[in-house]
Order: sequence, then structure tokens, then C-alpha cells
Amino acid sequence: MLLALLLACPPDETEPQGPPYGMILRDDGIVYAGAARVDITPTITETYEDLNGNNQFDGCYTDPSGTRGGCDEPYDDANGDNHFDGTWIAGFQTKRAAQGVHDPLTVTAVVMSLDGEYVAIAGVDVIGVLENRVRDARDLLEADGFDRDRLVVSSSHAHSSADSVGIWGIDEDLISGAHEEFTSSITAAIHETVSAAASEMVAVSPTVGISSFDDPEFNGAPFGGTNPDASVVQGINDIRDPLIPAGEVLAIALDGDEGRVATIVNASGHPEVSGSDHSQLSADYPGVVRDYIDGSAGGTTLFVSGALGGMQSALGAPIPAVDASGARVLDENGDPTWLTESNFDFVYAWGVHIAQAAERALTDTQAWDQISVKHSEYLIPVDNTSFKLAFQIGLLDTPDEYVDQSSDCPGYGTNPDNFGCVPGASSVLRLGPVTFGAVPGELFPELFYGVPDEPAMADSTLRQGDKRWVQGDPDCAGIDWGSECVDTDEVDGNGCTDSGCDGKCDCLNHHAEPYRASDEHPRTIAEMLPGTYKAPLGITNAYCGYIVPTPDFSTYVSVLTDDGDHYEETNSCSQSFGDLVLGGFADLAE
Repeated sequence: MLLALLLACPPDETEPQGPPYGMILRDDGIVYAGAARVDITPTITETYEDLNGNNQFDGCYTDPSGTRGGCDEPYDDANGDNHFDGTWIAGFQTKRAAQGVHDPLTVTAVVMSLDGEYVAIAGVDVIGVLENRVRDARDLLEADGFDRDRLVVSSSHAHSSADSVGIWGIDEDLISGAHEEFTSSITAAIHETVSAAASEMVAVSPTVGISSFDDPEFNGAPFGGTNPDASVVQGINDIRDPLIPAGEVLAIALDGDEGRVATIVNASGHPEVSGSDHSQLSADYPGVVRDYIDGSAGGTTLFVSGALGGMQSALGAPIPAVDASGARVLDENGDPTWLTESNFDFVYAWGVHIAQAAERALTDTQAWDQISVKHSEYLIPVDNTSFKLAFQIGLLDTPDEYVDQSSDCPGYGTNPDNFGCVPGASSVLRLGPVTFGAVPGELFPELFYGVPDEPAMADSTLRQGDKRWVQGDPDCAGIDWGSECVDTDEVDGNGCTDSGCDGKCDCLNHHAEPYRASDEHPRTIAEMLPGTYKAPLGITNAYCGYIVPTPDFSTYVSVLTDDGDHYEETNSCSQSFGDLVLGGFADLAE
């Protein structure tokens, strides 16, 4: 009778279920990991005739024949709707419609656990995943029992990916570059890869480390190297004064009994080295990094971006050529063969160099003591002209309901330039001895690593003629940036003795003196992070453009003005972004 009664009673639905997706969450001191990858490359349904060869659609989106006045290029109206349904490439110029696919765009995820704690890191081959799309992915995972706060999504910022933000369509016609079908597929792919990776978890042994490009070939003469470009340091051509490179490569290898399960590679530098003289979708060098390590070590490689702002890029920097095996290509004298032109040969070589640096980094096999992730959330005011206009005219892949226009938004209702706020967070992700400082945008390296203790940081005249400092206007000697230059393009100069001076200080090529990361927060992000190996993790769980040090932010610069050496401000949500990010890490450090 008792057995019959037990069989008749339905199970208690309040009883705790097992871990989501069959994850391994054991309190046994062992690290478990799984990895997965999904292709998100959009299907290109309509292309155009690039009659002038500028890789930019110069027709009219409602004139397939290209015969109407001013409509110079026809397109293939495949679905007959009299509308050009181009797949817009994000990065560089607008109206850059994809004509083909060079290599796939993907979402890759690695899920790790230790002693019952777990985290998922997803890397996406797009210029930036906006917060609302990450929120949607968190909702899907949470519905399956996965803790939403344990998801970390990092965008690679690939400049030949399909537009996931919306500002690279046809600007004069206010055509958004973001297609709902593609951007929603990102959310679905994050959910799919995380769930698949979680279901494939096995016991792993981690190896970690950090390496730098100390090889003389990656550094110009002022930095003790042999690179033909004197301003190149650690392979990076930092194009904003002052030169503060982020050339470190961090790597994590997760090896199981049957071989490599996953490799995580973190590196800085814009994935833009294919340039803009093509119309092919591509993951840029992160795709090469993945393919190279997958092929040499096995498993699934996850690439996540580091500090990109300031502006960190190998574009235009001479790098050594490599062959199909990854070996250096030397001339008859045994010297490097240099690549300088932005194309897919350059992409391949730079990706191989990053991958080899990652493999060199893998030296530390110490046992992990923890896996954790913590977030300090805040609202980022949208008070910079570029982002404000993009929100107002509906270009961005963010519905109005995701914008906070309440008293919780700092400055909303009192600052006429404030359109509202978008959510962001500073996050600390600990993986054993490795700690990532994750941020919702393109981080300037000085915010993470700090400002060098150099006299030139306090006096820009000391930068003149020194290739370590690549910008500066002699007419600005004695001009106080904060009180005279921060909100204009030109003021009367003084103190200039150079015969070439015209007596006008070009504020767009002037910077805060002394140059500093913040007036509110004295510590760098690295100083506020625990752990042995520390690295920046860029464009995480949101994207709000460049994170510029607040003291050096030009409030004059926007998409409507010239920008000089302050380009990054044209693509940043707010002057307060840098201090908000630092403040978030300060809260977490407490």
C-alpha cells in the first residue's frame, strides 16, 4: 500500500533540479571545462556593381538599375522589393556592403567550473554586442537555470564583420546597418554555444601565462628594436598621443585526458588589419589566431579582446612576413621580409604572431584556487553628440525601452545634452591566478596599466622630435587643456619659439597636461585587481564606444566636427565613461 501511495504522488516540483545542461559542479578541487563554436555568418542575398572600385555602395537603395540621377551603381534586387538589402560591414566608412565572405564570423564559448562555482565566457566576431542583446541571452540562459550573472560576453571588434550596432549603413538616408535577423542570431548563438559547452564539460588541467612582443623586429629604434617604423612598439602603432601600448598576450590552455579542450587568448589591438579596401566579411586576425591554435594544439580556441583604445592597432605597422607553416619569411641576407599593406596576407601574419605569442605564454601550471565573477553596475549617460544622434534617429540596435530616461540616470533632465543612460558594468573575472578586468567598451590602456612616469607626461614640449610621443602642437606650449582647449578647436598660442609656428594652438592635437587617467580615481585597474596575471577584457556585456580618460576628453569633438588626435571622442557615449569604469573597479576592490 505504501508503495502504491508513493507511486501515486507526483514528485515535488520545488525540489532542486540538477545543474543546467548537465554541467559538472563538483566540490572536489578539479577544474572542469567545455567549449563550443557556432557560425553566425549572415547570408549575403544582394550585392551591387562597384563601378568605381571604392568598396562603397554609391547607388540609391530604391533604384536597382542605378539609372536615376545621382544613383550611380546598380544592385541585384534578388527579392524584388525595390530596396537594397545589403549586408553592411562595420568599421571604417559607412555604405560598405559585403560582396562575399572571406572567412566565417562565429560565437565561441568556454564554460568552466571549480568547487561548484562556474562561469561562461563567450567571444563574438562583431564590432560590439549591445547590452540589450546580452540581456536577452542572459534571459534565455536564466530560463534554463543558468545564473545570468555568470555569463561574460566579449566582442572582438572585428572591422570586417557584419554591422551589429547600426551606424554603418547608409548614413545620409538614415538606413541602419544592423539587420534584426543577424543581431537576434547573435543572442541565439550565445545561448546555443554556452549550453553546448556546458554539456561537454570534462576535467582539465590549466596552464596559463603572459608574453610580450620583446623581439626586436616588433619594436622601433627608440624602443631598442629594428622595426623600420620608429614609433612601433610591441607590434602596435599607437596613433593617439601619448604612446602607451598594450602589447601583452595572455593565454589559458585547458587540457583534458584526451587532449586540448580549449585555449583562451586575450590580446589588444584593433581587428582591422585587413583594411577597408575590400568588401569581404571576415573575423580579421582573431579568426587566424583560432585556426592556428586549433590546428596546432587541438580543441576550441576562444579569442577575447583586450585594451583597444588610444588607439591600439597593428594597422600600418611593419610586421615580419610568415609562410603557410607560420615560419618567418627571410630575404637573401637572412633579414625579415616586411609586410606593411593592409590586406589578408597581413591579417594572416599578424594572427600567427599573436597565436605564437600565446603559445609561448603557456608556462604556469599551478593549481587553481577559484573561479568567480563579480560585477559593479552603473548607468552610462549618453551625452556625446555621435551616440546621442544615433539613438535619436533610431540607427542603433537598441529599442527605446532599453534606454533609462529616469532620475536614476545621472544628468537626465538637468543636462540638455543627456539623451538618457544605458547600462554597463565593470567586472572582475577570476580564473585561478588569472584576473580579467572587464569593461563595456574600448578601453584606453592607460586606464588599465597606468601612465608612465616620464617628464613628457607633464610637458608636451618634451615630446617634440621624440618618436615615443607621436603628436603635439608646439603652439600649445603653456596652454592649459582643461580651461582653454577642452571645448574648442583652436585658441591663441603662446610660448612658441619655432619659426614654423603660426601662433594658434591646435586644440585637437593638444592633450591634458600633466597627462593622467583620472582626477577622481588614483589607482589603475591593474592595481585594483587581485591575482598573478592581470589582463583587460574589452567590450564586455555591452558596447558604448571608447573609454577615454576623463581629463583628456574633448567635449568639442563629434561626428559634426574635425577631430585631430581626439578621434575616439566621436565614438564614445560620455565624457564620464572613464571615471565610471574606474569607479566600478574601486567599488569591487573594496
